[in-house]
Amino acid sequence: MKNFKTLLFITLMSSFCLTAQNASTKKADKYFARFEFVKAAESYNELVEEGKADTYVYSQLAESYYNIFNTEAAERYYAKALETSDQPEMVYKYAQMLKANGKYAESNTQMDKFATMRPADDRATAFRKNPNYLPKILEQGKKFNVQNSDFNSTQSDFGGTLQDNKLYITSSRNDSRKTYGWNDQPFLDIYTINKNTDGSYQEAELANNKINTRFHEGLVSFSPDGNTMYFSRESYFEKAYEKDSLSSTRYSQLYLFKATKLGDDWDTVESLSVNSQNYSVKNPTVSNDGKTLFFASNQPGGYGDFDIYKAAINEDGTIGEAINLGQKVNTEGQEMFPYISSNNTLYFSSNGHLGLGGLDVFYTKEIDGKMAPIRNVGIPINSNADDFAFIIDEEAAEGYVSSNREGGKGSDDIYEFKKLQPLCDVLISATVLDDKTREPISGASVSLFDDEGNKVVSKTTNEEGIAEFIVECDKDSELEVVMEDFESKKVPVKGTNDEETNVQISLDPIEKIIEAEQVVLSPIYFEFDKSNITAEGAFELDKLVQIMKKYPEMVIKATSHTDQRGSETYNANLSDRRAKTTVQYVISQGIDEARISGEGKGESEPKVDCSNGCTKEQHADNRRSEFLIVTQTAATE
Repeated sequence: MKNFKTLLFITLMSSFCLTAQNASTKKADKYFARFEFVKAAESYNELVEEGKADTYVYSQLAESYYNIFNTEAAERYYAKALETSDQPEMVYKYAQMLKANGKYAESNTQMDKFATMRPADDRATAFRKNPNYLPKILEQGKKFNVQNSDFNSTQSDFGGTLQDNKLYITSSRNDSRKTYGWNDQPFLDIYTINKNTDGSYQEAELANNKINTRFHEGLVSFSPDGNTMYFSRESYFEKAYEKDSLSSTRYSQLYLFKATKLGDDWDTVESLSVNSQNYSVKNPTVSNDGKTLFFASNQPGGYGDFDIYKAAINEDGTIGEAINLGQKVNTEGQEMFPYISSNNTLYFSSNGHLGLGGLDVFYTKEIDGKMAPIRNVGIPINSNADDFAFIIDEEAAEGYVSSNREGGKGSDDIYEFKKLQPLCDVLISATVLDDKTREPISGASVSLFDDEGNKVVSKTTNEEGIAEFIVECDKDSELEVVMEDFESKKVPVKGTNDEETNVQISLDPIEKIIEAEQVVLSPIYFEFDKSNITAEGAFELDKLVQIMKKYPEMVIKATSHTDQRGSETYNANLSDRRAKTTVQYVISQGIDEARISGEGKGESEPKVDCSNGCTKEQHADNRRSEFLIVTQTAATE
């Protein structure tokens, strides 16, 4: 049934095309029907130059170039054809050519159009599910859009935890409070701000007096069900402090507390067991599963001033033993303001790790019991001032960060941000070598492909044979290397969380693919029941083109073989179409048509006799293309 439907579709398309054919296109159409796409393109182009082009001519030109993988020309003429046509399949192919040429935004626009025209098409539904599948242009620079929040005051405002459409912040805007000698601002309180559906905010309101006291209160975090709030507060409230005997000055610590939700408000505030009169515990954040509490503390046994710790939240709500996150995270400086996001990425602020100045925001992730490399979030999240209290909704790719950078409304301000690009990236350093001499190859073209097979960018190796790329963490990619007089190579690069991965690529001299009486290429794959050249096929055939250009006397006969499944007539016709398209591609790359011929062998010359059955691998062995050397120069013999 599938073959019948395909044939029916081809018949319908042919009927449409026939209505557009005329005497002037007869010659070009004849070439096209014979799969001589190079000559067909030349003939259709003559009509364009004579002013006889119409939608049909442009579409046939596009199809000719599409079949020999001339993506730039195909893109150009699909665009021309679509000025007066609206065929869904043409729109789809136009999108693919745009993508092949690195025009990702334009490709997405066309895919969106295609999906609207054919919403039930599998390609359309796949696009709708993930419209941003096209590779991002990976480069160093700003990955966030940051703006000062409207609700900031002229005092200190920081934090920003969203729960049930209420934003919880910490602020010294309460002028009724006693001022704090450190900055001559009122003591810090916890405020709530209702967030409207349009993204705007209502006026800030003080949390109730079970939460706020006449002393400092700090950042908050919530259990996954939203019924428990963790927050910090000065130990004065617990009457826990030390008094200097000489100055009579009282010194408090910072403690962690939890409050339980009662109706729409908070009640039953309890001190946590991790508190101590001997050190401070602050900046709580709860893991996504509600089983772990992260916080900052300057307790003895740490690596610096404040370190980041974690402790289990037991089923009965009690807190387990504090565990230091270790020297990879904590330094001799200060690590504070931890935030564990929904994907278990740990963000924190530090003045001990290399940064731009003051506290910078960093991030890491625990993988197989080990912390991944610590990375700086970069500008504009970080500045040369203190940047802290980074909180992000990973799904919405937006959040809040606090800073005392220049240009704010108060001493500390809250900034809203939107993540524009993937945050975590890896440097791929590719070194290309001559496999025979082990010397670096300068001037080689190295192309990066993403995990969807989309070409992202191409670079040329420097004098040391090196080309460098930035990719997203944990994303597989592929490098394609092309250099004159060498066999082209593709190398997969496994996704990693490391900051840098080094890839060494050794190229063989192009002559290595010449064996006995044939040029040996990797399999030339075609899509099911199709004969147009794919990107993978073009990559292999370019090796043949390179050999034939180096040895201008070489003459090649290309043969295409199928397995023994399907009818003998069907296999013969399919292999013949594929052999002719293969020849046309080679001719399109500048090889004289007298130097290459093609023949479809169907199932007549199997490598493996399958009369008594074959494995999947044996059938694959029978499906092959061979490139026999009919004439060659002495240099290749």
